[in-house]
Amino acid sequence: METIYASKGLKKMFIAQIGGTVCIVLAVLPLINIVAVIAALAFSILSIVGLYEAGRNIDGCKTAFMLTIANMALSVVSGIAGTGVIGLLLSIGGMVLQFLVTYFVCTSVAETLRRTGSEEIAKSGDLVWKVNLICYLASILISVLALVPVLGVLAVVGSFVVTIAELVAAILYLIFLYKSSAAL
Repeated sequence: METIYASKGLKKMFIAQIGGTVCIVLAVLPLINIVAVIAALAFSILSIVGLYEAGRNIDGCKTAFMLTIANMALSVVSGIAGTGVIGLLLSIGGMVLQFLVTYFVCTSVAETLRRTGSEEIAKSGDLVWKVNLICYLASILISVLALVPVLGVLAVVGSFVVTIAELVAAILYLIFLYKSSAAL
């Protein structure tokens, strides 16, 4: 099976993930923040291009690309809707779409890796989407809990724990993208 586009696309996604993360950190610094935001936008575009390129060889990445575009449109609508119940529902919809992007990338790339004999890397892809599922479900639960005044304190504590879990999930995803791009 020819996977040259998948390899190049996953490498672009890996670079974009690292670059985007660095930009988020730099965005809190005065004077650099505007440049960091522009660079983050460029890395987002690179990630989408990488996903599209990987989709030329892997159907699940093509699906993930379409879900990414849908999520971008939903983000615009969510920004217009603002806060409240409708904003929360749109935000949850965005989280579901983002999880599905991760799921389709991980499962389809893992399936491709299995066909090429890279079972160990494929297993790490299975772990990545499962850890992300737990993080997204916890984030959704916390978003709902935050609406209830009495449970708001639990939501704050829970969001701290989920943030750490999301950091672990992001690192696992980066490792998976890197190893997958090298193996394909």
